[in-house]
Amino acid sequence: MRAGLARMSGAVVASMREHAALWPGSVRLLCCSAGLWACALLAPGPWALFGIPVLGLAGIVILRRHHHLGVGILVFTCLLTIQITALAAAHGPDEEVETTGLVVGHSEPGASGWTRLTLVTPIGFTHVLSPEAAADGARVRMRTTRLDDIRATDADPHVLAEPNTLWQWRETLRTELREDSVAAGNDGGRLLPGLVVGDTSPQDDRMVDDMRVVSLTHVSAVSGSNVTIVSLGAGLLAGACRAGPRLRVSIGVLTCLGYVFIVGFEPSAIRAAGMAIAAALVFLRGGGISPVAVMCSTASLLLAFVPVLATSVGFVLSVVSTAAIMFVVPVLLRRLAVHLPLLPTVLVTALIVPFVAQLACTPVLVAIDPRIGLWSVAANALAAPAVMPATVAGFFSLVATGIATTGLPGGDFAPALLAWIGSFPAWWIVLIARICAALPGAGLDWPVPPVGTLLALGLLGLAVVGTGMLVRRRLWGLPVLVLCCVLTAAVIVSVRAKPPAADWLVLVCDVGQGSAAVINLGGGRGLVVDTGREPKPIDTCLDSSGIEELDLLISHFDADHFAGYAGTTWGRRVVRLYVSANVAASPESERVSADTGAEVVPTHRGQTLDFDSASLEVLWPPVRSVPAAEDEELRNDDSLVVRVEQEGLSTLLPGDVGAEEQYVLAQQVQPVDVLVAPHHGSSDLAPEFFAAAAPGLGVVSVGENSYGHPSEKSLRAFGPMPVLRTDHCGSVALYAQSRFSTGHDCPEDKG
Repeated sequence: MRAGLARMSGAVVASMREHAALWPGSVRLLCCSAGLWACALLAPGPWALFGIPVLGLAGIVILRRHHHLGVGILVFTCLLTIQITALAAAHGPDEEVETTGLVVGHSEPGASGWTRLTLVTPIGFTHVLSPEAAADGARVRMRTTRLDDIRATDADPHVLAEPNTLWQWRETLRTELREDSVAAGNDGGRLLPGLVVGDTSPQDDRMVDDMRVVSLTHVSAVSGSNVTIVSLGAGLLAGACRAGPRLRVSIGVLTCLGYVFIVGFEPSAIRAAGMAIAAALVFLRGGGISPVAVMCSTASLLLAFVPVLATSVGFVLSVVSTAAIMFVVPVLLRRLAVHLPLLPTVLVTALIVPFVAQLACTPVLVAIDPRIGLWSVAANALAAPAVMPATVAGFFSLVATGIATTGLPGGDFAPALLAWIGSFPAWWIVLIARICAALPGAGLDWPVPPVGTLLALGLLGLAVVGTGMLVRRRLWGLPVLVLCCVLTAAVIVSVRAKPPAADWLVLVCDVGQGSAAVINLGGGRGLVVDTGREPKPIDTCLDSSGIEELDLLISHFDADHFAGYAGTTWGRRVVRLYVSANVAASPESERVSADTGAEVVPTHRGQTLDFDSASLEVLWPPVRSVPAAEDEELRNDDSLVVRVEQEGLSTLLPGDVGAEEQYVLAQQVQPVDVLVAPHHGSSDLAPEFFAAAAPGLGVVSVGENSYGHPSEKSLRAFGPMPVLRTDHCGSVALYAQSRFSTGHDCPEDKG
């Protein structure tokens, strides 16, 4: 027995010595990564290089007396030099210059249609905002100017050389995977290309939003977990073939780099590769290496060579979640294994890992989007088992496509079969996201930053204290956790949006900088007048209204009035689409009709639309003698202006008509109970229009913007009547006799 105790104590001492030997290096690298992160956020110019010799000399002097500190300073000095050089290369000069480089990645075009190109130039990585995408692997030249932290160009990139054979082969792999996956005919097939190679083009708005609501966006595009599965799998396969630790790590890293080449050298892919390599080093290398040192060294290298990651939310989430899993999960698993030995380790790990990661990321998530979801942890836990089979099947589909390019028989069958197999676990992920996003409490309001972020940090700290006390068998931990839950519920209840009462007639929706309103036609039917820019806000507004079947009226085809139309179709039926007769045959009108399945109904001035419980009088625009051309610019003066008459309430919705149109309308418009401000409260107005409408209540549909909306001139035009703003009040519900309620408590602006 004494011999056994001696061996045990010897093992403990050896373990303590090993941790003591690893600790100084871990602290050194932790300080180094923190310093590089701070410098990347400050983004000093090339002038900062003059301080490098001083910093290096200080490191050499300190090295003689304090070895670890001196080494840390010297390492930091070298990496800081690389970072400053990379920042200077990425930003470039302020004036317009010619930029030439190889396109190694590009983002999907945003709402504006612009794309961020990632170029490798002679001085490093450069990101350029371009109106047109160029093929990956092409060598391009463009005139660029500095725009904040990146470069920008107004002209399409001039292609100097087309992609070579290797880049064409890469594009073939990506294209075949996308086509084979979509051919599976289910939602998983549309998710699989994004999950495997970051190609999110097949995903629709609803899928993207469902994944965002339940914090599964790391699955909808390639992430560190996907790259880790591939690289770690290759290393473990090499280990099964009796490869040594160094060879296992080498194979894992090389596989990771090849995989990143297929995905693209976007900042998100580089970040994912860095985290995957860190995981491969920890798991494939075996003992004798500190996870803290590996994570910090990886973060330091990424921040030195790709400093743009310092402002990337994905990078912050990766670091936070990795650190939480690395430090917290092992402690909880050890404690739970002692106190609950009958629970399977795999089940406990599957529950603990997403729970810890989600809690750790919550302060960051609420800083981005001030909402929290009650079902995010459950969604991540249920979706996690499907990520590996979907990734493996998709990766092997890529490999099969690569083999097929050599001309071997069966090349068309194997990739399609593997993509079809991979679509089923991917379909499970989409199903979980859709179900959890539709549950009550999937998206609860939270205070906006910085108050919301500080509250989340404080409550997270309280939860950590309570959990720690319970783990140490201190009963005071339970009241602490109960207090944390009560405070969290109190915050959610205090800021949650209030739904309209059952007798609402008109609902002016909070859709940000845009316009959307819902007319209650009774029996679960409604008329939606404009939809805002994004699909989710109008979907949320319709959910609160209880509308299940609707007609859609688009005042005009500016993005902030119609681009969110997809949100009206989520779980609802769109019957008719009312548009101005002047643009009824426009491409935008045809696209909305095709996507929603609605019948196009042209309308014009003087027309009256009768519904069961409402009547709409179209006041503007008159029919043009010459139809609009297909390439004609969208015109505010073609906005539909409608007066809505319901029992006990009259509402005027004027779209974006300007001062000239308002002056003409003032000659015929009758007084109304409620006036929604034209053009989000723009100063381009006619006071006569407001005076003729003589509203008892004003509403401004507006969000964060750089246009100065609503202007003081617009607010004064309402006169002494109260004016409600959706950016302050949330959605505004209107009732008979001009009564109203708002989604949030807000002040009434007086004209």
